[in-house]
Amino acid sequence: MTTIGLVLFRHFGPWGNSIFFICSAWFLLRSKHCNKRKWLFMLLEIWSISIIILAITYLGLHIHISAKDIIKSLLPTTFGNNWYMTCYLLFYLIHPILNKLISEMSQKQLFRNTAALTILYIGFNFIKGGLFFASGLILWITIYFVIAYMQQYLKNFADNIKANIGVFIVGTIGVIGLTLLTEFVGLHISIISQKAMHWAPSNYNPFIILMSIALLNIARQSHFHNSAVNYISSLSLLIYIIHENIILRGYIRTKIWDFIYHNYGYDHIFMWVFGFAAVTFIFGTVTAIIYTVALKPFVSKFSNSLYDLLRYWYLRFEDKGLKIH
Repeated sequence: MTTIGLVLFRHFGPWGNSIFFICSAWFLLRSKHCNKRKWLFMLLEIWSISIIILAITYLGLHIHISAKDIIKSLLPTTFGNNWYMTCYLLFYLIHPILNKLISEMSQKQLFRNTAALTILYIGFNFIKGGLFFASGLILWITIYFVIAYMQQYLKNFADNIKANIGVFIVGTIGVIGLTLLTEFVGLHISIISQKAMHWAPSNYNPFIILMSIALLNIARQSHFHNSAVNYISSLSLLIYIIHENIILRGYIRTKIWDFIYHNYGYDHIFMWVFGFAAVTFIFGTVTAIIYTVALKPFVSKFSNSLYDLLRYWYLRFEDKGLKIH
């Protein structure tokens, strides 16, 4: 039961990724332009946090970090240290193009394209990742088409709380049922005996996607306001960037779990996993607040100045390029 519980707990990571993107997709579909100033600020924010953590860990705590990871920390988006953020920055740049394509499709065309993408990049890749040159970016484009179709042509479903509760239940049963089925079959077929974890880390899980879509629709029909929750929600991106930093997850997190194992063992692994998750969330939140108050204004000011400079030189380059015949 412990193993099954831990496997099910692993689904929360992909679920969180799915919820954040699907909520973003709902609003991005209504956007006609890419805010380049905002895009540059996000890029510099990821870079500044990565540099700060590297400096504190390497220079302050004197923890040995490999040259490879130092280079990755200096160029976090280039190497996709936070794969989610690198993918999001790429997607944000192309979403106006996708919106234009979607707006020019008929219902039949949008349905056919959405169905084809879903079968190829969610269906097949859930079973075996990497098929048809799949990537995180292509998966997000697929989900974007799904949300677009729902937003335009499934409005009754999208606004029906009972229907979405049903979808959420189906998704939950699918996640739990598939894990239990794999574990049960693995007791009788040796080749499947170690495959329960195959489903857990998958961002292509259709049941997780269904649950995320259902939660979005339920939340849109609910009226809830809490200033503390709203404030912490506004920090969610920073919290993710911090706790998924390559240095923290590759060095600090490893040392913490080594300490727990050698001093307390894993007899109460559930307690340690949930406790570690809670501490990580608290650490990420406090650190995000400190960064927001102490450093974010400087990063924002520098970002705006850099944007104006880059825009000036790019427009000059573009002007000369357009005159070439």
